Amino acid sequence: MYDNEEPEFWSVEEENAPSKSAKQRIREKDKKNLKTAIYNSFDGSGSQKGFVNDLLEKHRGNPLQEQDVLLDCTEYRMVYRHTTGPANERSLIVAVIPKGVVCHNALTTIRPYEINPSEEDLENDILHDVYDRIFTYEELLVAAGLLNSIPTDYLIRSKVEENINMFHILGTQVPRLSNGDEWFSYISERAARLNCYGEQFRELRQSLNNIQPVKSESERRQVQAELDAAAFHAYGLNLEEVKFLLDDFYKVDNPRMMNEDYFDSVMKKYKQLKEE
Repeated sequence: MYDNEEPEFWSVEEENAPSKSAKQRIREKDKKNLKTAIYNSFDGSGSQKGFVNDLLEKHRGNPLQEQDVLLDCTEYRMVYRHTTGPANERSLIVAVIPKGVVCHNALTTIRPYEINPSEEDLENDILHDVYDRIFTYEELLVAAGLLNSIPTDYLIRSKVEENINMFHILGTQVPRLSNGDEWFSYISERAARLNCYGEQFRELRQSLNNIQPVKSESERRQVQAELDAAAFHAYGLNLEEVKFLLDDFYKVDNPRMMNEDYFDSVMKKYKQLKEE
């Protein structure tokens, strides 16, 4: 974009310029997903548009509208960087992003909602109640922590060279941890401290007992090492397997973080957690 050009699509709010708003374009696209979900949930027949509009006219007096769509950006959600390369220290880079942020095509969103309409929901003027959050905040962060860990990256690197697609993520056997499981709280807390800094994450930090983010490079390295060590335990890897994986992990010539000192600190923490 040149200096004398106005922003096109990105960062333009719907109320200011709907035709240039990315949120508006996403809303138009996601209206089709909402329509399909209602159609399938109520055993629709014939035209999707006709069936859904008739159903809503019967229950609330209005057909399906774009305002019925609840945008993904109304919730904290995970994204991962689509492009990678063999020269990167880590192949898979995942983050939890703030509310209100619209992603472009270099970031793939892991959707925060699933659509589960009930007949009661169809009475509402706006259908936002049909959207159910998939993750609690703790589950969201533990998933982000595990996806950003060394063992997950080791698996992903064996599958991709340049572009990471959703089927690579879905085909990777990441531990499924729930609240109360061993390592759940440990990993979730550290992922939150690494990710949730700044005013845009205030609400999320408050919901996690006002967790304190880490900002200094040395402290972030320490917390990331703790997370990586815990991830090895969550994967159920023994000492010899961890040693093999750390020795075999691809190392770039000029690492910013993943140097031998860092790998040593992960191994040291792994042993410490095992003893504890």
